[in-house]
Order: sequence, then C-alpha cells, then structure tokens
Amino acid sequence: MPREERPLESEDTPLLQLAGDLRRLRLGSGRLSYRELGRRTNYSAAALSDALSGRRLPSLAITLAVAGACGGDVGEWTERWRRVAATQRGTNAGAPSPYAGLAAYGIGDADRFFGREAVTATLMTLVGERPFVGVFGPSGAGKSSLLQAGLIAGTERTAILITPGADPVTELAATVAHLADEPVDRVRGDLAAGPEALRGWLAKAADDVLLVVDQFEEVFTLCGETERHWLIRALTCAAGPRARIVIGVRADFYGHCARHPELVTALYRAQVLVGPMSTEELRSAITEPAVRAGATIETALVARVVADVAGQPNALPLVSHALAESWQRRRGVVLTLAGYEEVGGIGHALARTAERTYEQLDEDDRRAARLLFTRLVVPGEGVEDTKRRVRRADLPVPDALLDRLAAARLITIGRDSVELIHEALLRAWPRLAGWIDQDRDVLRRQHRLAEAAALWAAQDRDPDVLYRGASLDQAAPLRDRANDLEREFLDAALQVDRTRTEAARRAARRLRRLAAGMTVLAVLLAGAALVAAGAQQRAARQRNDALSLRAAGTARDMIGGRPREAAVLALAAYRLAPTAEARDALLLAHAAGGATTLGRGYTYPPGRFAVTYADEDDGQQLWRHDGRRWQPAGRMAVADSYLHRAAVDDGRAIYWTGRTSSALWDLTDLDHPHTIAAPTGLGMLDGLDRAGSLLSAVGTDGTARVWRPGDRVFLRLPPGGVVGTAVLADGSGVILSRREGDQDVIESWTPDGRLIAPLLQVPHPAVVEAGGGGLIAVNSYLGNATVTIMDVADPLAPRVVARVDGLDETTAVAFDTAGRTVAVVDGAGATIWDARSGVRTLSLRTQGLRLNAPRLDGDHLYLLDGKSALWSIDTDLDAVISQICARPADVDWDRDFPGADPVELCPAP
Repeated sequence: MPREERPLESEDTPLLQLAGDLRRLRLGSGRLSYRELGRRTNYSAAALSDALSGRRLPSLAITLAVAGACGGDVGEWTERWRRVAATQRGTNAGAPSPYAGLAAYGIGDADRFFGREAVTATLMTLVGERPFVGVFGPSGAGKSSLLQAGLIAGTERTAILITPGADPVTELAATVAHLADEPVDRVRGDLAAGPEALRGWLAKAADDVLLVVDQFEEVFTLCGETERHWLIRALTCAAGPRARIVIGVRADFYGHCARHPELVTALYRAQVLVGPMSTEELRSAITEPAVRAGATIETALVARVVADVAGQPNALPLVSHALAESWQRRRGVVLTLAGYEEVGGIGHALARTAERTYEQLDEDDRRAARLLFTRLVVPGEGVEDTKRRVRRADLPVPDALLDRLAAARLITIGRDSVELIHEALLRAWPRLAGWIDQDRDVLRRQHRLAEAAALWAAQDRDPDVLYRGASLDQAAPLRDRANDLEREFLDAALQVDRTRTEAARRAARRLRRLAAGMTVLAVLLAGAALVAAGAQQRAARQRNDALSLRAAGTARDMIGGRPREAAVLALAAYRLAPTAEARDALLLAHAAGGATTLGRGYTYPPGRFAVTYADEDDGQQLWRHDGRRWQPAGRMAVADSYLHRAAVDDGRAIYWTGRTSSALWDLTDLDHPHTIAAPTGLGMLDGLDRAGSLLSAVGTDGTARVWRPGDRVFLRLPPGGVVGTAVLADGSGVILSRREGDQDVIESWTPDGRLIAPLLQVPHPAVVEAGGGGLIAVNSYLGNATVTIMDVADPLAPRVVARVDGLDETTAVAFDTAGRTVAVVDGAGATIWDARSGVRTLSLRTQGLRLNAPRLDGDHLYLLDGKSALWSIDTDLDAVISQICARPADVDWDRDFPGADPVELCPAP
C-alpha cells in the first residue's frame, strides 16, 4: 500500500491554501496517484509531491500541469498562481533562486532543468537498451544534473544514486540496505565477501533498479586498488535486465576506464558524450527557470550570457552561479544585464564570491581555509586537478569556518564528509589555483601521506606499514599541515626510524671503539682482530638487512606494472639479506609475472575445468583442458547467482542468489551443464560431499536438512537454531553450526540424524566449511575474523590443527583435496599449514594485491587477483629462483643497494 500523504499543518497562508486546493483537486479527480499524475503531466512523482507540499511556491508550469491533468480551469489557476506569487514576492525579497548555482540540479529540480532535453532522451533510450551505460563529459558540462534532474527524475525504475568516495562498499551497502530493509552490516559483509553479491542484493531491493554512480572518476583518485577493482567488478556483474547501471565520468578519465577490460566490454556501444549546449539549448537553460518562477529576463542579458559562454564547454556551473547571483539583484521580477554585470558576469562572479568570503576571514581562519581548500583537491597527474571528498574528522578546521564556507556555497558538508561545491572553483578562483600551483608537489605528498596513515590505522597501527627511508624524509616536513592521525603516523615512523638510527649508531660506535682498541692491542693481542672483524660483520649485516627491506618494499610497489623487474630486484634483496619481506616479494613477483587470464576472467581458480564470466550478462562460461590449452565448453545461466560451494571432485556446485535462493548444478558433462531439482521446502543448500551425492541445507525454521540427489524427500535433523552446515568430504558426517545466545556451537552429526559429539564453541556468527581428510574450518566473524582449523576424522577426539585471528572480512579457506594441507587467505596475507603436524609451511604477506579465492593443490596455492587473473604461488623457493634466473637478471647495485658489495644473483651454469 502506498504511504498516506503527510497532511498540511494549516492553511493560514496563501501558499498553504494553494497547496491545499491543489491536493483537493487531485483527490476530486479520482484520487490520482502521484505516479499516474506523473504520466499525465510528464513530471516525476517526486517533483509533484514537492510541488504540493506547501513548503515553497511551485512553478507556474507545474501548477498548470497538475490543474489541467485533474480537470481544473487553466485560466483560473493561472490568475490564482499569480496572486500567490505576488504575495510571496512582496513578503520575501529573498525568494529562492530558480538557478542551482554551482550545485548540480537534483532529482527534485526537474521542473527548472532545461536545455538538455535531447541528450536526456538519448540517455533514456540507451538505458532502456543497454544494461551498462557510461556518461562522459568535461568537468562543468552538466553530467551530474543530467543524471539526476534528467535521467533519475524521468525514470520509472527504482533509482539509487551514489558517488564512490574512498569506500564504495560502504556507500553501496548503506543505500541498498535501506531499500532492502536489511541491516547495513549484513549487506556490507555480503558485498565485501564478493562483488558478485551486489547483483543479488539489487534484485532484493527492487524488481527494476537504476543504479547511478556519479563522479565515477573518484575510483581513480580516492579509492585504493582493492576498492577500485571491487567496484568495477561489482557494477559490471550486476548490470542486467533488472538492474541498469549508469556511470558518470569526467572525460579526462576515459583512458583510465580503458585500462579495465570489464569496463571496455560493458561500455561497448553504450556511451553518451555530454558536450557544450547549442545556442538554443543555452537560451532555454537561461530563460525557462526564470519564467517558471514567474520572472522575466532581459533579452540583452540572454545575448550577453550566450556570448560569454561561447567556446567554453565547461562553463555551465559558472553560468548558473552568475545567474543565481544576478537573481539576488533583480529589479522586481526582472533579471537585468546591469545586475549580471554587477556580480562580475561569467568570468568573475564565482571568483568574487570566493574572494569576498576569504577577505572577510581573520588571519587564523585564512590559514585554516588555505589548508582546507588544498586538502579538498587531488592534484592531477596527466589529468586535470580533481575535487576530493574528505572525512570531517580528518580536517583540522573549526566547525564555524566550515559552516561559513558552506553558507557561501564554496563547499558542501555531508553527513560525515566535506568537499568543494564544484570543480569549477579550481579554475575560476585565481587564489585557489595559485595555492595549488605553489604547493602541487607538497599536495601530492600530502595525499599519499593521508592514504598511508589511513592504511596504518586500518591495519591496527602495524609498524611494518610505517614510512621509512626516502618516503619518511619527504613526508616529515608535512607535520605542521597534518591532521591528528597523520601526525600520529609520522611520529610513530620517526620514532621507529630514530630507534633504528640509534641502534646503527651504537653499532658504529662499538665498531670504532673496538677498532681503536684493536689498533693499540694489536701488538699485544693479535687475536683481538677477530673481535673487530666480528663487529664489522654485524654492522654490515644490519646495513644489508636495512637495504634488503627497502628494496623488497620497492619490489612490491613494482609488482602491478613490472613484475619481471620486481622479481629480479626482490631476488637481489634476498641474496643480500634473506629477510622474510624479500622472500615474500620474490614469490609474489614471480607469481604476478606468470599470471594468466581466460575469457572475461576466472570466477574461481580452475581445477578439472575452468569457469569464467561469459559475454552475456547472466551467464558463466565453462572450459575444458585438452592437454595443451583451454577449450570452451557449455554455459551456465546463473543470472544473479554466485558460487557458494563446490564438490571436491568438481562434479557439482551450489550457487546462491544472495541469501534467498540456491541451486545445485551438475557439471559432469561440461558441454551440457544443468540444474538438479531439489525437493520443495528443502531450504538453502549449504554443503556437499566430495562427489556431491550428499547435501546439507538450512530450512526457514532454523533446522538442518540432509538430502541425496535423486530422492524425493529429505531428512530433517532434530536441533533448531542452525545457522550453517557442512558435509565431510567422505560423506560420513554433517557438521552443524547452531546458535545458542551469543555463541555458536559446532557439532558433529551422522547423516541419519544422530548427534556424535560437540566439537567447538565460538562467538556468533560462525561459518563452517569441510575439506578432505576429516578437516573442517570454523570462521567466527565477531570483530576481527578468527579461523579454527580442526581434524575431526575422529569426532570423539577432535584435534585443533591451527588457529589464526585478526583476519579481515575477506577471509577464505581452501583445503587440499587429499587433506594434507589447508590455506587461510585474507586481504593481508596467505598462510598454509600441514594438516598432520600443524606446522606452518607458508606465511606470505599479500597486502594491497587483492588476492583471494584460494585453491590448494598440495603446497601449491592458486589465487585470483582483482582482474580475475590466476596467480600460481610456488612455495618452492629454489624452483622460483631457478625460473627467474633462466632469463638474464641484473640490478643497479649502486642505485638500489648503496654501500653494499654486489653479490651473485644466479648460480653459474
């Protein structure tokens, strides 16, 4: 049922009487819904609801449209509106401007958004034909207004509007959770676990969704690499018949989009380019808002604005701002050329507003304003400068100053963020442009410092993340400009650096004292020379360790673009000093250099066969290996689904659509994959054995069910409160996770419904998985994730193989098919354990590389990166070095390892 319209509090003013009479006219014409009224008037339901709210005088056009659609006398309502408008102008000289100024025209501004009718129609048509559409144009061309006041205001789909920011997962989760009426934490957890989950959540939020991502360039300026690849994969996977995706991108970031194959494919023949308005379009954009507000505009003013804008494709915000300022200087109901010239016209209106506001500040606020404005900018590298959203807590600026700048419409303050009102300010205000040019290098370093400090905080202030060496030297002078978190980061880095330096100095002093003493004692005690040599060796080792760590860090930074060079540099670092960091960089760079792709990207690491994203929006492509290469096989129409669990032998797989439905796929015949029908009421399929012949599910009543494909009935296990299940690989048992209060009890049951033994108790919520050899993994997600790996081959004597905590929400577990090893992978690292001894055979830091979706084959670990390419992590270090040395390998020792003696990288053949 539609919600009842909020009644007017009173009708004691002409404006409220007008709103009340319009409402009664609507009710008297058959209680037309706003949706039906929108169809008749060509206005959005939101715009009509706002017009009849009584909060402000609706435009004459929308008033007459409502009256005509509801059978009213248009002439009578014209006079009625003019009388009310006269009282409004008489009592409020500061009537709201019909122009948006620097802000974009929003969804509720459709009745004053003009000049873009043609491109709006083109965009609406394209969105109807294509699941994924890109809107490109220079800054200031009006992309945001087109998307909001044009596309969203005119669509009948359920619209979602976001900007990516630095954390697009949270941005999407908050909006989707509201529409789906679900807790934000639950939605965010699902989205973070895999970008494919977005499609299911959009389907749950509404039957027909339009998701608009404005200012998409933020994925390249504010997002880290992990978040960037997540959002691109999530959007391209979500686009389909029931979910249209539209991105608005600044034109100078077109090349950035072209670097991502998913975007290239999605945007093929699905792009709208927003250019400058034609003369007629510009005239409409200038005159119609004033006319709809009951005002007129001098012909001379229209001609002057059109002439001023000629040849400026990104001047629309400046036009809107100049006209908004001119509105405040109108004569009666007429906008005049004199008023326009008084505010400085297109070229100076915004600069005058900004400069006047700045000059009214005292010295302390001026210094704070400069710091604020430059923090809200990302200096361009090969592209124009870009505005940047910053968390309010990260700005060392008084609230009063923020409010003052927001009132002057130079910045906007969101729920917990601040940003420039528009990028036009970067070009139109000479003072700000000068600050940026003077401080460009400093701003770049400050931007990198802000990202590094945020990463340090997110990693629980891990000292390994701190700056050191040249990075610290460059950042230290920024301390006076830094916020509290950045200062803490720099102070911690400087303290660690001082500790290292002091240790090196003590070692050097000891060496000098020993050397001096040895000179004196050499005649008396020749053996003392050995002590000095030992001290010298220790000092050399400390130096080599430091150089190795620095080179390993450099190698990690090179992995994404130059993996071969990164591998050689990491090998040199390892040869100089075999640190864990050098070893990690060596293994990762080698894996990156050998990364492979297939089709549109792997959905998970291949085994007996491979699965990739298909060309169609709703499918996945199967591939078989003929002994030399992968050959395409059949396709699976998995629509909004994603892989939840696969049998060890790859014969069957469970796909989930969000948390609402599941399907069992038979993949025995790769050319003809098909679903297997499950009994009615079985619930959500959750676990399966090695062959997929025994499955577990969770019913809507919180009980576990056991089913064998081919049977028409299933067995319901007795206990309630079940939140998760797993089936042992050999089919000998079913593992349940049952909630009891704030704990989850992990239990072992027989397939025929008998309790064998409780195994473990962990904080709720917990997820249980099973692998070969009687191994299970229990992942508890309270706070930081904790994974407990157990051997329950004998459920009466369960054995904990390993336990690891402090993991993040991307944690995934993989079991070797033979039950010999188990791997735990999250966003920070990958670890492999020997299941028999519990000995850790690999511990690898992968932070920043976005590696997940693990698959194990003995000690060989396969992972997918953010581009769905397959990385093969070879834990045999000698074999890795041999492969690197099979090609010429050399480094610049003087540059990369100053002061160190060169060492041989590769053994002589």
